[in-house]
Amino acid sequence: MKTENLIFPTWRARCSSLGKLMTNLPTEEEALKIATEIKELTNERDYGINANGNKVRWTENKDNRLALLLEKKTKGDELPTGAITYLEEEFRDKFWGRKRFLDNKYLKKGTICEEDALDLVSQRDNFFYRKNDEHLSNGFIQGTPDNLQKITKDTKTNWDMESFEKAELITLYKDQLKGYMWLAHSYDLPELETKTEAELVYCLVNAPLHLLQDEKRRIYFAMNQPDEEDEEYIEKMIQLERNMIFDIEKFKQEYPNYDFYSPILDFSIPAHLRIKSFKVNLNEEDIKHMTRRVTMARNWLIEKEKETLQQINKKWTH
Repeated sequence: MKTENLIFPTWRARCSSLGKLMTNLPTEEEALKIATEIKELTNERDYGINANGNKVRWTENKDNRLALLLEKKTKGDELPTGAITYLEEEFRDKFWGRKRFLDNKYLKKGTICEEDALDLVSQRDNFFYRKNDEHLSNGFIQGTPDNLQKITKDTKTNWDMESFEKAELITLYKDQLKGYMWLAHSYDLPELETKTEAELVYCLVNAPLHLLQDEKRRIYFAMNQPDEEDEEYIEKMIQLERNMIFDIEKFKQEYPNYDFYSPILDFSIPAHLRIKSFKVNLNEEDIKHMTRRVTMARNWLIEKEKETLQQINKKWTH
């Protein structure tokens, strides 16, 4: 079957999902450990002497262990289970056009508030960062970094104060930024001062009005549509405003006609307490790992497509 007629020979991983391919990477330490154990077992088998110089018997268990290690060394890197799960989702999406809806209030806020997050970073650095809309690709991966000035930046907008306080540099986001930096290597980006350092920035910014109103409606119906003057309902509305608004002045500027339930508007949080960041670096080893894993993923998808096409072409058997 000719590959030019297939969908997946040109498949590229999205940077936002790249981390799903990058788990359980082989390490030099692991490779050295396997090589050392193979050498020791081979000596025991061939000369009857262990690593301490003592005579030992060769057993079936040792023979099986040596065979397993040799197979592992020959196979090298393999796609982990989590990567296969991700690729199965990709196949259903790209081949069958079947894709689960991934839509919730947390994702909505993150998407809608990207520019607000960049505004907060701009305040911190006293430099205007503008949102990047250019989609980048290098033949292996693709993505749209939030910002490509000075160093590559990706912002994450937290839903509330608790999620902001708990936010940390998780592996999925680290790999996403490594992907963005790899993409940057393929482009002439004069505003980038370095292509080997990036920044993940968590930002706590106001929720847009329609998300605030959505939460109000949810509470209203959960309370069986109470009277607007109901004290418990009003208390919940006041608490909701405190939970979702972190910069009162900015909110009032954007929504001047909004009628607050809160009688005292004293709950703004200083800008410098609503931002935290983590640096990520890229090296040649990272690029090798990404190249290899994406190639392995692409080959898996190609084989899956070939098998599926063969199954489609089979006639009913009785």
